[in-house]
Amino acid sequence: MSSSINSRNLCVVTNGDSYPGYISSYRILCAMKKREDRFANECKLRVLCRDKESHRMRLLKEMGAEVVKVDYRDENKLREMMKDAAHVCLIPEHSRECVEEAQCVIKAAKHQGVEHISMHSVVGCDRASEHSSGEEQKYRHLAQYHQIEKMVKEQFGNNHCIVRICLFNQMFYFMAPQIEGEGILALPVKEDAKWGCIDLNDWVNAIYNLALKEHEKRGRTIGSTGKKQLYQFTPQRVMSSKEITREIGEGLGSQELRYKRISDDEMRQYLQKMKDDERFREEPKHEKEPKWDQDGPWSYPIGRYLNDHLIELILEYWRMANDGKQEIHTNDLKEVLEIEPRSVKDYFHKNRNQFREFK
Repeated sequence: MSSSINSRNLCVVTNGDSYPGYISSYRILCAMKKREDRFANECKLRVLCRDKESHRMRLLKEMGAEVVKVDYRDENKLREMMKDAAHVCLIPEHSRECVEEAQCVIKAAKHQGVEHISMHSVVGCDRASEHSSGEEQKYRHLAQYHQIEKMVKEQFGNNHCIVRICLFNQMFYFMAPQIEGEGILALPVKEDAKWGCIDLNDWVNAIYNLALKEHEKRGRTIGSTGKKQLYQFTPQRVMSSKEITREIGEGLGSQELRYKRISDDEMRQYLQKMKDDERFREEPKHEKEPKWDQDGPWSYPIGRYLNDHLIELILEYWRMANDGKQEIHTNDLKEVLEIEPRSVKDYFHKNRNQFREFK
């Protein structure tokens, strides 16, 4: 162990293959490249993944991250990865064994004396147990997130932070062919059901702000014994499916956008189709410097993210909205960003040109 805790500047991010895993790692690396602040100057980043040869993992390596392929059930290997880490960012796998894999990460981090752990979770997961008899599978994936939250709390006590998010606006890129081609937003949600979606750029900037503030306050990379241990990053106002459709249409300059409710099976089949669509292949190396207030190749979702487990998680999120359990809104995102989060309308207005690339 190093002579002082302040010298432990290693941050370990799990599930780098995922959308939030990649974007959060990329954001830190961009800050490191520009030497934005003390946190960026002192942080070292290790990204754990299943496929280190994917384009996005190779890009993270080129930018300075240590990228390591792991089996999340191999606790000895995970202990090795956690050695000298100040902080672990736990992003659960989209897999059948996600709870067991997360447990191995948590136990390895605890064994190695990791100071602080944060977890990426989902808004509403704590309501997943509210189902009728015989409906245990209705919110199975959301319930798994809540189960992992409990393990984090039990093992790390005050030294943890859980960040729950709702749907990213960027997921609507997968619907761009319908929106731009047919003038329809087709989702498996009631027209009057209310739910939230946020800009991934707001989310990643907020995540970075949390890390920076802790570094400045504690004098080490990340780690907190502060009081707030749960953040729920939601929009300022949750809206109905119909209202969200109107905001998207106005933002894109398409006043004719109509909402259409479809079945879970239809949505599942559509997303599985988009997984293999050429428009959502991994992008070539991008030349532009990210601005983090609008989308670009660095923040576009890619088809490989849409595995069966993630698709089911998204469907459960909308299913919960249909049951009236996603009318959740807080000021957490605004307070951490210290600015007003971008509205759905403003987000689509800002990114209308990018969105049309996928029509």
